[in-house]
Amino acid sequence: MWRDWFTFSRQDRRAIILLAVLIIVALMLLWAKPMWHREEVTVSLGTDSVAMRLALPSSQQPIVKIELRPFNPNTADSLELLSVGFPPRVARNILRYRKAGGEFRRSEDLARIYGLHDSVFTRIMPYIAIPKPAGFIKEKLLTDESEPLPIMLSSDTMQREHPYAEYMRAKHKSGQFVDLNRADTSELMKIPGIGPVYAKMIVDYRERLGGYHNIVQLRDLEVLPEDLGDWVHVSTPPTAILNVNNLSLTQLRSHPYLSFYQAKAIVELRKREGHIRSVRQLLFLDEFSESDIERLTPYLSFD
Repeated sequence: MWRDWFTFSRQDRRAIILLAVLIIVALMLLWAKPMWHREEVTVSLGTDSVAMRLALPSSQQPIVKIELRPFNPNTADSLELLSVGFPPRVARNILRYRKAGGEFRRSEDLARIYGLHDSVFTRIMPYIAIPKPAGFIKEKLLTDESEPLPIMLSSDTMQREHPYAEYMRAKHKSGQFVDLNRADTSELMKIPGIGPVYAKMIVDYRERLGGYHNIVQLRDLEVLPEDLGDWVHVSTPPTAILNVNNLSLTQLRSHPYLSFYQAKAIVELRKREGHIRSVRQLLFLDEFSESDIERLTPYLSFD
């Protein structure tokens, strides 16, 4: 009789196998459960939060409000460096440089930190406050107001000048402007924050447009520095004109402000109505909005 307890039919064996599989799957899910939920990390930004703030992945890094104000790069902690606008990677490099014994004697010395973009340094530079070292203390008071103040330069300061100082001397000063439609790449590179790549990008886009009619058009090139408008202006109108009655679909499509479907709509309108007389006719096409017409108008000709 006891054998009946250990004898299973085919249906019983299938049920036992299915139950065993379900148990194994349940155990595997329980084992893998901790991997489904990423443990939340709470960060307390204290006096100096170097390790905690900069070691976290970008998705877990707390938001630090950027507020430009005077700071000393030789004493500022990670939180202060981040709050004046330094990217986390650059802030980490500054702290590593100081830990290795490095010291910033002048504002320009900060420019040699790896990863610091020219545009970021140009924006932050006016707020760098480095106390004068002992070598710069005046040794005597002036007896004559017209006599220049004697300044003792340290030997290290006299021996070399940071390359960024020479770089900035070649740049335009505040109040100097560059004409977007006349400047070549070398002239554009005199703008602080603009190197050969950005300069070529501006010239190439100007050729595709047929010339700039407003500095706002630089926003189309999203990677350019935000303060570029402080250094440029447009004094000459665009030189190239789009003759909507003569150009082919391919020629119309080559302009940055015309899509394939808009160019095709113009060609089909010419076939239906013949000569296009004004820009108002394009407003009746579904492919064009009022904003499209507004930015296209300086480049259109209906001769």
